[in-house]
Amino acid sequence: MSRIRTFLSHGIFAVVAVYAVVTLAFVVIALTPDPGEAALAHSLVRQGRGDQLEAKLRAYRAARNLDVPVTTRYARWLVDITVLDWGRSFATGRSVLSMVREGLAYTLSYVVPGVVVGTAGGIWAGLSTARDSASNAGRGLSVLSYAAFGVPSFWLAAVFFVTVAPKLSWFPDRLPTTGPFSPEVLLFLAPAAVIVAVNVFAGQLRYARTKGSEYFQSDFVRQHRAVGVSRRKVMWYVLRVAAVPLLAVSLADLIAILVVNVFVVEYVFNVPGVGFLTYQAVLDRDMPVVLGMTMVVALAGIGANFLQEVANTLLDPRIGDGGGAP
Repeated sequence: MSRIRTFLSHGIFAVVAVYAVVTLAFVVIALTPDPGEAALAHSLVRQGRGDQLEAKLRAYRAARNLDVPVTTRYARWLVDITVLDWGRSFATGRSVLSMVREGLAYTLSYVVPGVVVGTAGGIWAGLSTARDSASNAGRGLSVLSYAAFGVPSFWLAAVFFVTVAPKLSWFPDRLPTTGPFSPEVLLFLAPAAVIVAVNVFAGQLRYARTKGSEYFQSDFVRQHRAVGVSRRKVMWYVLRVAAVPLLAVSLADLIAILVVNVFVVEYVFNVPGVGFLTYQAVLDRDMPVVLGMTMVVALAGIGANFLQEVANTLLDPRIGDGGGAP
């Protein structure tokens, strides 16, 4: 199979998977009784306006298209999301796409630097630990990785706000309103980026150390060492050989770490990013926003898996060219 056919097959599978995930979210939300109706009925009865109950419930359902059959709603919704018309929030009346863009900007402003630093540091530390596993530095990095992996994100955030933030007179006490990529906001989100980096660092170090240990004991590394190749070049050769298996085993774990951290960090820091908006939309049963944010998470996870397959194909010439050597 040629590489182009490989890319196309992976791309088609990714598109189908995205629609499958958001369809499942639609079904779960659509078939679950709406607590908003019960809250509205309770409020009217307490106010002595029970005679208006039926009319108010009909108006409530009509405003949310709940008076339309589920199959019809699904068909309309499927067309709308395909043409990038994700509707409007029931709670705020804002366009869901504008809320997604704004929330994604806040999330990316601390996730991207955290992932870059954590991934680069974790891979370097993991390979260094695998190369010098018996050294004090290797043992220290191993202990550090276990500690970083075991410390919950919410605990790190709480400790920062309770013990560190009050002593920093220059640190904002709340999220500035100057925009997601302004210096003030980036300063406020720097601890969030550090928390993401710590968790990513721990996961990447663990995988890099495991794969590095396999390759540092291989014959080609021993041959390079025997002919006097420098330690830096040996590290680079091992990284190139381990790139495909390392990417395959670490990417799924990376996405899981990020999803958990985004929800926890944004709730603690009160950041209006993707995680916080999703949490609020679930509480408000704001179906358009929930589905929009689910779309973002699905695109992130499945898109990352697609990019992993593309990278595997490009890095390993045996993939997509009919297997190994003849």
